[in-house]
Amino acid sequence: MITKRCLFCDSPVPVKAGAGTLERFIGCDCAPAADYGIAAEHYEALGALSYPRQRELFPLASAYIREMTGLGRDIVVTAEEVEALPASPHVPLTVEAKSAKLLAYLRRQCAGPGEPVIVHRLARSYNLTYSQNLQEMVYVIEKLRDEELLERTGSVFSLTAKGWEQAGLAADGGMQKICVVAGSGDPEADAEWTGHVLPLLQQCGYTPRMLGREGDAEAERPLELLGRADLVLAELSGDAASASLAGGYALGAGIPLLWTSRQGAAAPPAWAGAAPLRWQDPEELSALLLQRLRSEAALAAAAGA
Repeated sequence: MITKRCLFCDSPVPVKAGAGTLERFIGCDCAPAADYGIAAEHYEALGALSYPRQRELFPLASAYIREMTGLGRDIVVTAEEVEALPASPHVPLTVEAKSAKLLAYLRRQCAGPGEPVIVHRLARSYNLTYSQNLQEMVYVIEKLRDEELLERTGSVFSLTAKGWEQAGLAADGGMQKICVVAGSGDPEADAEWTGHVLPLLQQCGYTPRMLGREGDAEAERPLELLGRADLVLAELSGDAASASLAGGYALGAGIPLLWTSRQGAAAPPAWAGAAPLRWQDPEELSALLLQRLRSEAALAAAAGA
C-alpha cells in the first residue's frame, strides 16, 4: 500500500486502489476512523487550483468529509463537488451554525451528558466546526463554554445537561430558526434570487420558508407562517403582494426584517423603513446578505448574553 498526501488536511496517509482511477485515503484528519475516495483526475484538478482557491476550499472539503464519514456514509468526492462547497447548505457560515455542528458531533460520540469525549489531535480537528483554522474553532468552543453547553479540559470534552438537549436539537435541525422569504413575484427573476438566497440562509442556521409560492402548502396560511418567523426576507424589485405583506407584518410584529432590491428597480415603498440591500448580480447579493446575516447573529448573541 502506497502513501500519498491528502489534499484537504495535508497529511501523508496510506492509500489503497479502488475501481478504475479511484483512490481511497485512509485515516487522515478528514476521516480519522474511516476513509474517503477521490479519483486521480479529480485529485490532479484540485491540486492544480491556485493557492488562494485551495485555502478557501480545502478546509471545507476536509470538514465535509469528516462530518459525512462520521455519520457512516461512504464518501467519494469530485472536483466539481469541492468547488461547489462554499454555497452548499451543509457548510455553516455563522458562529451559531458552526456551534451546532460541534454539539451534534459530541452528542454522537457519547451516551449522555457528562460523559467524556476525547478529541484526538485537537490542534488539527478544527474541521469539526468547518473552521478555517484552530483559532476560529477555539472561539466556538469558548462560546459554548460561556453558554454552559459544554465543559472542556484540554482535549477532553463533555456536554452539560443543557448542552445534551441542545445537541439533540442541533442533530435534528431543531436549533435552526425560521426565515420567511417573499420574492418579487417574477418567476424568472425569483429563480435567480432564491437560488442564492435559500442556500445562504441554510448555511447561516435558518430554515427558509417561501411565502406565497404557488403549490406551496405554507402559502395557504401566510399569517400563521409569518407568526413563527425569526427573520423575514423580502425582495422589493417587483410588485408582489406577498413581499408587502411579509414586510408590513414584520414591521408591525417587531420581527427582524431584511429587504433586497435589484439595482435599477423602482424605489421601495416609503413605509419600508431601512434602506434595502441593493444588488446587481448574484455574487454581490450573496456577499451583502452574508455580511448582514452575520451582523444580525452577532447582535442577537450580544442581546442574549
